[in-house]
Amino acid sequence: MSGHAWGQTPPRGPSPAAPPAGAQQPAAPRISELMVSVNGQQPLGLAGAPTRIAVGDPGVADVKVLTGTAGAGEVLVYGRKAGTTELRVWTRGARDPQVWLVRVISDAQAALVRRGVQPGVSVDTADGRGVITGTAPSADAHRAAVQAAGDPETLVDVSQIATSGVVQVEVKVVEVSKSVMKDIGVAFNAGGGRVSGGVSLLPQLSGFLGGISYNSSDFNATLRLLQSNGMARILAEPTLLALSGQSASFLAGGEIPIPVAGGLGTQTIEFKPFGIGLTVSPTVISRERIALKVAPEASELDYTNGIMMSNTDGSLTTIPALRTRKADTTVELGDGESYLISGLVSRQTKANVNKIPLLGDLPIIGAFFRNVQYSQEDNELVIVVTPRLVRPIARGVTLPMPGERQEVSDRASTAWGYYLLGPMGGQQMPGFSR
Repeated sequence: MSGHAWGQTPPRGPSPAAPPAGAQQPAAPRISELMVSVNGQQPLGLAGAPTRIAVGDPGVADVKVLTGTAGAGEVLVYGRKAGTTELRVWTRGARDPQVWLVRVISDAQAALVRRGVQPGVSVDTADGRGVITGTAPSADAHRAAVQAAGDPETLVDVSQIATSGVVQVEVKVVEVSKSVMKDIGVAFNAGGGRVSGGVSLLPQLSGFLGGISYNSSDFNATLRLLQSNGMARILAEPTLLALSGQSASFLAGGEIPIPVAGGLGTQTIEFKPFGIGLTVSPTVISRERIALKVAPEASELDYTNGIMMSNTDGSLTTIPALRTRKADTTVELGDGESYLISGLVSRQTKANVNKIPLLGDLPIIGAFFRNVQYSQEDNELVIVVTPRLVRPIARGVTLPMPGERQEVSDRASTAWGYYLLGPMGGQQMPGFSR
């Protein structure tokens, strides 16, 4: 047989007679997959010399028989345009054909396959549209497949991402008194070294917003030290759960009513939140990496800069202003890694007046009988964020209630608890050997 290309199935002979009732039907041929790039070639080894060849769509792929092989046959598959078609080859001495599902991919997708970017996801072309199927191992692999598919407006994406879609975000909001730390001679080292006394503290980051990844156990030890010396206090410590790509938020504070003037001399009340607020938006990139968008905000009532509003009865009401500190940042962390956001500093100036009664209130000469001392207090807001990939607990698992284990342990640790409840956790009756 001379080497040439076939694009259609040759005409068949007369149809064979129908098999008798009860006869076993022939098994369906096994379908193999073949991938070839546009304008690329892929040889196929056959079990014997080919006698018939059929290509479903000759515009997607073409086949050429290679001559010169002794005994077994070989064909060469040529990719014409991106798409999917079926190839059937009948060989001499075989009843059933060999079947391949030929996928012709673009040059961009072929480069991705060579790099191993998307081992579990595939990009096909159907009716001029890109089709993404399979399961991508990460969000980066899925993003690469979308770029290789072509026009995003006509893209058909039925793929999945093989990552956990629930992220648990542990947040710790800490307020550090910089003024007290300066008074006792403790300051953050810009190089992250040690301060006097041998206590290792985290580095201070300049600017409005700073961040650094760190070891959470070291920070917890440092935080306990600062708390015991009155230099820090925990304002909020929530734990949030959010789906990948969704947002979760919390607010530790309240809402203040603000009167708003309406039409025809009427007033309406509008509530504005204040306190410690945080909005997180996690996106799972892979099984070990999480992109996290964090938007913290801290606001407090400021009566000094408030305004006075008159009521209907002629009285005056002070509407406080809001002193706000907020930021917005996006980071990429590993599962269980922590990120620290600092640099949200607030400054308050206070005046302490010491005077002699009556004499200190006299005009002009009263200044000689009173003393005014101004003090300045700087507080820095530090926010610690730790994302973790979580999975739901299996159905039917009984979870202990808060304090249940401690209560049973306390009862078992009494003198007669050993006899009433039996040994628990390796405990034994005090004063007795086993």
